[in-house]
Amino acid sequence: MFARWFPSLETVHRATTPEERQAIYRFRYTVYYEELGRLLGNPNHETRMVSDEDDERDVSVHLYTGTVQNLTGSLRLKCWQPGQIPKEYFDMYNMSIFPDIEQLRVAELGRLMIRPTLRGGMHLLSITRAAYQFLARDFKGDLAFCFGAPGLVRHYRKLGFTLYSCPLIPTPDGMNVGLVSVLSDDEQHRRVGSPVGTMARRYYSREKRERDRAIYAPIACEESAPLEVDPRRVWADVESNLMQTAEKPSMLDSLPTSVVRLMISKGFIIRVDAGTVVTKAGHGEREMYVILDGVFEVFDGNDCRVALLTKGDPFGEVAFFRGSGRRSASVRAVEAGRVLVLRRRFLRELMNKKPDAAAKILYNLARVLADRLGSMVQERQLSQIAEEVDAKAPTSGTVERETG
Repeated sequence: MFARWFPSLETVHRATTPEERQAIYRFRYTVYYEELGRLLGNPNHETRMVSDEDDERDVSVHLYTGTVQNLTGSLRLKCWQPGQIPKEYFDMYNMSIFPDIEQLRVAELGRLMIRPTLRGGMHLLSITRAAYQFLARDFKGDLAFCFGAPGLVRHYRKLGFTLYSCPLIPTPDGMNVGLVSVLSDDEQHRRVGSPVGTMARRYYSREKRERDRAIYAPIACEESAPLEVDPRRVWADVESNLMQTAEKPSMLDSLPTSVVRLMISKGFIIRVDAGTVVTKAGHGEREMYVILDGVFEVFDGNDCRVALLTKGDPFGEVAFFRGSGRRSASVRAVEAGRVLVLRRRFLRELMNKKPDAAAKILYNLARVLADRLGSMVQERQLSQIAEEVDAKAPTSGTVERETG
């Protein structure tokens, strides 16, 4: 059991028994599958658990808050000794760009989840600090990696993780983004307000902190990442690509510049390669996307194309408005492109602070939905007419010719 740092933090436990680990797997099922509709981790519907072969390996460490009977949060750490990183993870995280990686102690944080009713409280902070304490004090780690859905990137950055030159990571649930944390870099942790910002000096010497910062800070560089998160560059890109062209109507039409600026103030841009699945039907997500460039297709469960989307088109707007947040369709990049990612929370905040601006955005989104619905109805009617014509057409028979 990890000691509390101060009274308001939750007690964090390390799972050491099969009963504790199975309780974690059941907790994952309620969050990953029942709430979010995720496939990652291979949900077992008979046992109502989510687990994989890595869970029971010696390299895995499981942390949780709450009790075995009533879990409130959990996290898995995978800790690899020097030279023991599996090739799958080595390649997935593009670890070859880190000098002396084979001599480093490397970890991966994953399966982080908090009970929905407790998000925003002390559980995430408690688990994060306990994980850092284990990695720094007990494991004596150098680097920690993780990946998450694009909409969670801002949260991971606040925990001290940094975007870097890591390709988007494909999973059964769509694309994910890789991040890295230089565990000894106290300056980076303090810069982003990480909850472990004051802990690095406790476990790492000044010499190591300065050495690691000099070696790895240039590599853990967000300018080389497939995401653009700097608000100034995001705005410049949106302004030049969507607001200064009039190729076709878009959700930004007639919106004052001040409203658009406000709308994208917490957004970011993702570069995606051809074939990348951006969103997947049935998943619980709150992000909405606007295409800056490229071609994207909407497809159904049979992998049949339903619609083709191009510059200025939004997608994900149905889940954006639905109470469940579940995706109604999947979207895949036909060719390389970029999308602006917007979170649902921004609209809620806008409705409170600037209701007139929020009303204009909602009107434009409603118009997009109405246009798409009208097009779908028209296409269905044309399809039905064609089927009726085919049904009424005479069938060709055998024509007998007379010979004489």
